[in-house]
Amino acid sequence: MSSTKNNSGVKMKWLKNTHIVFFFASLLLATSASAQPFKCINNSCGLITRGNNPNLVVGTVEAVATKAQMRRVLRWARNHGYWKSLPTNASKQLGLIQLLSLCLSTSSGVRSVTVLMMRDEYKASPLQFGALVRYSPHDAAHEDISYDNKIKEAYWLLVGCVAQLCAPGDADCAARYRSGVFNRATGAQLDIATGQPLSHGVLINPLTLLPLTQSN
Repeated sequence: MSSTKNNSGVKMKWLKNTHIVFFFASLLLATSASAQPFKCINNSCGLITRGNNPNLVVGTVEAVATKAQMRRVLRWARNHGYWKSLPTNASKQLGLIQLLSLCLSTSSGVRSVTVLMMRDEYKASPLQFGALVRYSPHDAAHEDISYDNKIKEAYWLLVGCVAQLCAPGDADCAARYRSGVFNRATGAQLDIATGQPLSHGVLINPLTLLPLTQSN
């Protein structure tokens, strides 16, 4: 009888360990399905434009860049012709900005996209991991620049505003929106890689961000 119990215990322990292995394996596969945040090899550090991103971006907060990650992204961007509007000594002013990685859904899976915001705006309203947010570029024609420092102004023109739409875990709220990149004026969904309108994309209201129609 004791031998049977021991065998049963060993079997249960083996099954438990097997489940743990499969659990962590599934996490690894899920992570590898999208580009790692701020990774600068073969995915442009998650940046989707060479300068200021003029479009709306709706996605889930997946990572907040560290200073080291921001230095790496800045170095890569400058070496590849990105962010030309920044002065050459901008790397000394990294404390002015905060890089965020947003997870976006695409027809082929998920995609990590890097967006920029001012550090003081981020500190005033920290964003939660897993929150659904909206990135919108600053409107230089209608919004006042509140900085006298030229480097701060250069960053302000490059970054945008990120606002939370849904709290983490609020599936009902998130279901109302569509993840992706959208034209700020028309609300047409754009291809993340090319910035061109998707033939079968979603059309959203640029103000409410709620979907209007979806072509067949």
